[in-house]
Amino acid sequence: MTELENEVRQAFERYRKALEEALEATLERTRAKEALEARVAQGLLSGEIQGKNAEEREAKARALYADLYRALAEAEERYQKAKTALEIARSHTEEVSLLVRLIAEVKGVA
Repeated sequence: MTELENEVRQAFERYRKALEEALEATLERTRAKEALEARVAQGLLSGEIQGKNAEEREAKARALYADLYRALAEAEERYQKAKTALEIARSHTEEVSLLVRLIAEVKGVA
């Protein structure tokens, strides 16, 4: 296997890994959001969360369920990092693919 073939394989492997990690981060974010929403809904229904307006109820929920809000914030951060890593891997894969085509064209002309 040539060095170029190795570089292409590595680029696509990094891209596949980034896709998998982005999927995991997306699922984790969705689960964290659903857990928080379910807990807040339960708190509203039970009367644990009360307030005159949405802002007061939100503040009460944030105080009561700080751990769930923190888990969601952490999941959001991992999601953003995974999206960025995926975009970097995609960009690198495109770059390698373009270089391969360029080299093929140059060799075809020569």
